[in-house]
Amino acid sequence: YTKTISEEIEGVSVRQFIGSTPADVRKKTLNDFANGNLQVIVSMKCLDEGIDVPRSELAIFCASTGNPRQFIQRRGRVLRLCDGKDEAVIYDLILIPDASGDESLFKTEQSEVEKELRRVRDFAEMSENKHYTRNILNEIITYYKLNL
Repeated sequence: YTKTISEEIEGVSVRQFIGSTPADVRKKTLNDFANGNLQVIVSMKCLDEGIDVPRSELAIFCASTGNPRQFIQRRGRVLRLCDGKDEAVIYDLILIPDASGDESLFKTEQSEVEKELRRVRDFAEMSENKHYTRNILNEIITYYKLNL
């Protein structure tokens, strides 16, 4: 993700914030982000708890979590109030399998999709675009015969 962002978006500064990032580099990264010298932080499970990044206005969650506490922590990083910030945008990417049509796989697919959509539903109900999300997911809910 770091490479793609730096190659595709001209003039945007991006830095990784991962488990192996030394403490001094983590501190500098957060400071640079807080004062606007860094526009993008790419993180993998390192911003879930105990890190304060209130200036963040946009997050893209590329990996879901079944842990409600962890999901709340992730959202909180972006939704926290900050001077000069009126709103925040969160994209939560979910994977839905292609409809295989294979009856032997249907129950497994149905179970996995239901878990993902319950999380999305819970999150969407608190968002400003809940009706939009419901419309997008309706076809999937119908196909998998889910009652959310």
